[in-house]
Amino acid sequence: MKRLRQDEIDYLAHPERSTFDYFKAEILDQLPKAAALGIADEELLNYYDNKYHRDPRFVLRLDPNGGNYAELEAWVAETAYQIVGERMGDPKAFREIEKEFTVFRSQSLFALHPYPEAQKIQLLKKIAIQLHMQPTAIDETARLFAVGSSVFAMEHFTQLIESGHLKEFSRQLFRPKEELSRLASRPMLLYPLWDHQKQALEAWLHHGGNGILEMATATGKTLVGLAAAQNLFERHGRVHVLVLAHSRALLDQWRREAIDKLGLVGDPGADYTSPLTYDGKFTVEFNTLQTVYRNPTGCQADLLIVDEVHHGAGLQFRKALTVPCRWKMGLSATVEGAEREQVLDQYLGKTVYTFTLSEARRRGAVPDFRLFVHKTFLDIGEDQEFRDISEHITRLLNYINTNHQRRILVLSGHKFSRFENLSDFVKLMRNTRYSEAEVPEEWQKLAGLIYKRRLIIYRSSPKMEQAVALMKQLGSQKKCVVFSMDIETCERMYRMVKGSVNAHRVHSKLSPDDVRRSLNAFRTCTAGVLIAPRMLDEGIDVPDAEVGINVASAKTKLQFVQRMGRILRRKPDKRPVFHHFVALPRSFVTAEDSFTYQNDLAWIHDIALKLDIPIENYEQDDEEIVELEKQSEATVRTYHTARQCIITDDFGTIYIKNIIDSIGDDARERLIALLETTSGVITDEVWITLLRRVYGTECGINISSLRWLLIVAGRDPAALKSLLLMGKKPARPPVQPSMSLQPSAAPAPPAPRTPEDKAEKISGLITTMEEGRTSNERNRAARALIDIGPPAVEMLTSRLKSSSAGLRIVYILGAIGDRRAVDPLTVCLRGRDPKMRKSAAEALGRIGHPRAQLALTKALRDRDPEVVAAVKQALQDLRAGK
Repeated sequence: MKRLRQDEIDYLAHPERSTFDYFKAEILDQLPKAAALGIADEELLNYYDNKYHRDPRFVLRLDPNGGNYAELEAWVAETAYQIVGERMGDPKAFREIEKEFTVFRSQSLFALHPYPEAQKIQLLKKIAIQLHMQPTAIDETARLFAVGSSVFAMEHFTQLIESGHLKEFSRQLFRPKEELSRLASRPMLLYPLWDHQKQALEAWLHHGGNGILEMATATGKTLVGLAAAQNLFERHGRVHVLVLAHSRALLDQWRREAIDKLGLVGDPGADYTSPLTYDGKFTVEFNTLQTVYRNPTGCQADLLIVDEVHHGAGLQFRKALTVPCRWKMGLSATVEGAEREQVLDQYLGKTVYTFTLSEARRRGAVPDFRLFVHKTFLDIGEDQEFRDISEHITRLLNYINTNHQRRILVLSGHKFSRFENLSDFVKLMRNTRYSEAEVPEEWQKLAGLIYKRRLIIYRSSPKMEQAVALMKQLGSQKKCVVFSMDIETCERMYRMVKGSVNAHRVHSKLSPDDVRRSLNAFRTCTAGVLIAPRMLDEGIDVPDAEVGINVASAKTKLQFVQRMGRILRRKPDKRPVFHHFVALPRSFVTAEDSFTYQNDLAWIHDIALKLDIPIENYEQDDEEIVELEKQSEATVRTYHTARQCIITDDFGTIYIKNIIDSIGDDARERLIALLETTSGVITDEVWITLLRRVYGTECGINISSLRWLLIVAGRDPAALKSLLLMGKKPARPPVQPSMSLQPSAAPAPPAPRTPEDKAEKISGLITTMEEGRTSNERNRAARALIDIGPPAVEMLTSRLKSSSAGLRIVYILGAIGDRRAVDPLTVCLRGRDPKMRKSAAEALGRIGHPRAQLALTKALRDRDPEVVAAVKQALQDLRAGK
């Protein structure tokens, strides 16, 4: 006889509690609409999951027989529409198509269900591109709402209705699952090429798929390389791509870009050693020049792409360019020096396209304007409601962190026991959805409140009084283009300024004739303002202007600012100006707004550095904003201390070590030297000045997320220096080393003048250390590598497994004392050779980093007594802090 589950017993005892009416009255009606929608949405997803899998994975609250879930579906549809906002402007019109939305939502859920979140978004974008639609709206909506949620479906449904693509889009999405699966994994260029990118690709193809493209920083070299791979795949039906670079961090970035830009299937968090492939016909592999030059014939490919190609001109690295392949593409911001040009011409072909920074500025691909940042508060119309939601979120989060620590610990895989960041909470909610783990009802309420609050922020603008005052001040003297959040905000600002300045507005609710008249009037005037929401995404031909003002609170991207460069034009003796508002709510939720605000500031600073444009605060910050900014920075630092990373919306997961690794050795040394002469609190302006002194001002800085270093270090020069050193310790004199390095060894030669020369020198020394004719020659090379220090660590660790001089490399790594060697050395503790295990323990003891403690403790069980003795000594060194 079957034993009944508790939910089955409850149903038999109280069947009336399994009806929609009871669920609505006792639960949904007792909550704010957003929180109620979150719970109702979760219940619908449970119901559809059970139908999709044809087994009861989730316990249902309602009786699936009868019309309970149909009623719930209708309630969700109506409530979702109310919360998203009456985008269509006529509630009656929505009621007429409510059934159509219900079908669209349920069928979308079934169609997208097999795919992870990121791939769902890419699949929707691929369909949009096939229908010649702009995919940017899908990205915006997906940043706010989970793709399977009702609010996402409602927003997407409304956009399709407005664009007239609903039927065709539905037909493409609801195709047989086999066809949809092929589309989901098939490579497709998800971003349009700009004119200069098209020209670069055409020039390369015209020269037989060989040659070098010189393109300034931030002009999209990576996208051109991926577009070339896509082009060859479409023409030949098969292509194997090998991407080479001198930096692992750069290769990791290439892999993420390939997933994002081509919609390839893969974990964006994996490193470059994991190739990407589609159906065995489209493959992208990634490798370092340092590895490939040793055996180039073992790395055959159809298309070879070499990024930062000037590094490949080195005496050793140029061997990597001989990889057997049919097509070759070199990418670089610039190739300097006749000797390098000759080498690269010989191996990759001549430079077939050049796009300089000055040309990029002239054509608007890289804007040339002053950037003013306005720090202000959000202008939230529903102020009291927003304040209530913020307070409710804070109370509910505190309750969960106090009472559900064990549940958090289990569901997070024992990574943490409290939520310091609401992005952590949202991510965990999505991950646990398919783990069959029971999620407390308080969590579902919190999720609903977060969605509601984010939606209000998304539709809000920065403080309206400041924006309007700026428009009145500048619009009476110059031509200004103003970007509003939405149509309602556009109309509101238009009404507020039209009596003071020559004002015009364009948006999708106006007739084509009205739009055309507004644009023509603005084009012929000498001063005035043109206000529009999402104007660039809607393909409107915007007349030139001298001033850009962005008061849209949605997170804008690099592409947005680059497009601004096409609008803002330099006039004789005048430089265009871009005013960007960065806003935060007065009802500040620390766990949410700290990260969002710092994320926005990090993004705008990245823009200034990448495009080499000056950035200035427009006016002195409000005291309340200054205090909230300090609070947000402290929250981010606390989070980083606990997790050793930072979760962001725009930058992904931030690892400080990865940022530091992306800074070249020479640049890092120069920055450390500057910090030694710097005192006091480092402001954003001082930080940018220091970075420009390090890198120069002739080209942009092609490194992301540098502002996070400043925040994690608490704006303290000494702390920043410590971060850059990343635990580096002075090498201690060896105690009875296991090998002899002759005291008469020659000192290391002067530091090479360029990074590629230094890399070539290190590579040559390693080769000499491995293959030198005499013991003295090998020892001199080893001593030179120790003297070079941290710059040699990466290449040394990459040789640990394959080198015949493994013992000597282990000793050198211990003598250098760089923490980056800890993980490779702990692997050596598990090797077969007891001498290697003993040497690894000695080296870890000399480095003295606590991360080695666990591996050393496990090594106490080693069978070799000499190894155990070395391990014990290493643990003593760690405890003594030597």
